[in-house]
Amino acid sequence: MTRRSRQRPGRERGVALLAAIVVVALATVLVAALLDQGEQSRARSRNLLRAEQTWQLALGAEYWAMDALRRDYEARPEFDARGDGWSQPLPPVPLPGGQLLGRLRDAGACLDLNRLADAAAAPLQRQRLERLLRALELDPRLLPAIVDWIDANAMPETGGAEDGRYLARNPAYRAANRPMAHISELRLVDGVDGKVYERLAPHVCALPEPAPMNLNFLTPPLWMSLSDEITAQTAQQLWRDGQANYQQPDQLRDEAQRLGFAPPPLEGLSVHSTWFALEAEVDVDGLPFQYAALIRRDRAGLRTHVRLRGRW
Repeated sequence: MTRRSRQRPGRERGVALLAAIVVVALATVLVAALLDQGEQSRARSRNLLRAEQTWQLALGAEYWAMDALRRDYEARPEFDARGDGWSQPLPPVPLPGGQLLGRLRDAGACLDLNRLADAAAAPLQRQRLERLLRALELDPRLLPAIVDWIDANAMPETGGAEDGRYLARNPAYRAANRPMAHISELRLVDGVDGKVYERLAPHVCALPEPAPMNLNFLTPPLWMSLSDEITAQTAQQLWRDGQANYQQPDQLRDEAQRLGFAPPPLEGLSVHSTWFALEAEVDVDGLPFQYAALIRRDRAGLRTHVRLRGRW
């Protein structure tokens, strides 16, 4: 027997061992991939189930909100203030592995930007927005830019912006030329960066239907938006440390006389609320889920206009 023939069995055993190792390695990779895929499927199913459960719990918070608003309206249909029952937070509701929190707030005590496109309301609303920008120390050129974003006219106002300005951006987009669907749309308007939005957003809104602003929930800058004669100091007095309790809009005339300024137009002002934002948080297994609903209350009853995940 030659030397080559004596070495062949050992060489074949080495090849077989190497092949076995490769097969085992491939099998291990395949099993690990299957296990990983199975874990991903289970996690996906678990998250979908959890999301559906929290959504149903958020709907439960909405029923609580509807009931609170209904009872308040039956008691005092023409008056709302911060001390009302509906404005008190929902006590934490214990859940398996977590809790449910909820609160209602007046969603219409703000300057409704969508009314800038309303021919009847636009002149007064523009004046108020101009004063609000001044009170917040923001660029007055935001006014025509916001108007151009909302109105149907494709021609820019002085200092405004239309498609030509937005199509030059990366990524490019067009002006909406329609009412805003949500106030976050303001971030797309020319001149509105993160800092401007953070400063302006608490005082403005984009409502589906017009409604008067409740004097009892106005912020000091919104008080200043009502008249050139309302200074920051006067606004603080009218605001009453957030506890304003005006029973009738006409009381503003008495306050104006007492504080020494000409009473502003009462158009678009009231002491009752029409729009409410429900903000609910469901905490399950340490994971917070946020939900919001925009509710309208009037003589016709209560109805939910918008539901979304996140905050209104």
